[in-house]
Amino acid sequence: MQRSFCFAMLLLALQPNGRAQSSEPVFGTTVVIPSGLRGDIYFLPPNTKKLPGFSSLDPVATVYTSQLNVTERQFTEGFPGVTDRIEWFAIDYKGRFWIENPGQYAFALMADDGAKLYIDGRVVVDSDGIHEPQRHTAALPLSGGIHRIRVSYFQGPRFAIALVLEVKAPNGPFHVFNTDEFKPPANPAEWKFKNPGDAEAAPANALDAQVPTRARKAFLAGAAALADGDLHEAQKELDRAVKMDAAYARAWSCLGVVWDLKAVSEDALAAWEKALAADPGYAPAAAHLSYMRLAQHEDREALRVTSAAIAAGVTQNPLIFFYDAVANAHLGNPDAAEKSARAAARLDSANEVPRAEHLLGMLLAEKHQTREAVEHLRRYLALSPGASDAAEARKEIAELAGSY
Repeated sequence: MQRSFCFAMLLLALQPNGRAQSSEPVFGTTVVIPSGLRGDIYFLPPNTKKLPGFSSLDPVATVYTSQLNVTERQFTEGFPGVTDRIEWFAIDYKGRFWIENPGQYAFALMADDGAKLYIDGRVVVDSDGIHEPQRHTAALPLSGGIHRIRVSYFQGPRFAIALVLEVKAPNGPFHVFNTDEFKPPANPAEWKFKNPGDAEAAPANALDAQVPTRARKAFLAGAAALADGDLHEAQKELDRAVKMDAAYARAWSCLGVVWDLKAVSEDALAAWEKALAADPGYAPAAAHLSYMRLAQHEDREALRVTSAAIAAGVTQNPLIFFYDAVANAHLGNPDAAEKSARAAARLDSANEVPRAEHLLGMLLAEKHQTREAVEHLRRYLALSPGASDAAEARKEIAELAGSY
């Protein structure tokens, strides 16, 4: 949140308590912490009011931390070694933690500006939006074993920030959540609980590992210009990045977005194809490319893109599975479409693609699985009550419900 200060220049150098601003990374370090939280950083357009949908956004960097303990402070240092951006950014943290003693656990999330806490794909705390520091708590039962955790956060206008995640074990006090306290025994043979199949490890930090420094700087400048709406500057810097590193998937993907915003679809398609040639598992480019192919009624091309992405290991992105479902449905593959639509709906904890529920409902209706079809259509309306086709969905529900 923005604040008014009498001594703006002084605050650029001092903390509110008068001490010099620390050079320690605030939101995490670029050094990989295997058992910690991995946070992908994104640039946001000015005047963003809430958390974005991350599935098709290009991350600009990655940081790691074992805890989120960013108390109320002024943020002026940016991300050392990454970017000096101090406003209009988001970080999407993901990780895993081990519960040795099952029971009722409480979590507290304090943030300035918006943040959400997810446990095992379910929203536990929703503190989204532009606001001053707010602390919200929620409790839920946790079984023994491995669980997934996600904290999505965004910073609006400069300078004030805060992001603190606390946990309260059964019969214990609230304290800062730290992944070091929630590790399983080193020897899996000593695990009392089974490792759930969907609690897969976070991908390794391959982000820009081999990218030349100058190309990296050009990419960051281009990504910042793109977020700020300066397409001319974005194109110039991203062109420089891919000329210095022709296999820079992230830069090609962002360049595709620039061309798309300029309505030059052929260049956008070519850029996304080059991004995927460099990294077949780069989900944002696959999402953009498959969407455009569907929009052009090139269903087989869309299916080629989604199938290749899934085969390359993109297994947690709901947009990819939704576009895969749409392509299969258009091509007359109802079983494959249903499978992917179910995956999209299951993965969509942030409600980025509520239409997956609508598509799944219609596919099930075609198979005369009427009751389940109605359930998914109602879920679609609950997620998108103001959708342009809401009236049509209500009509479909009434017709289906009248048949049983």
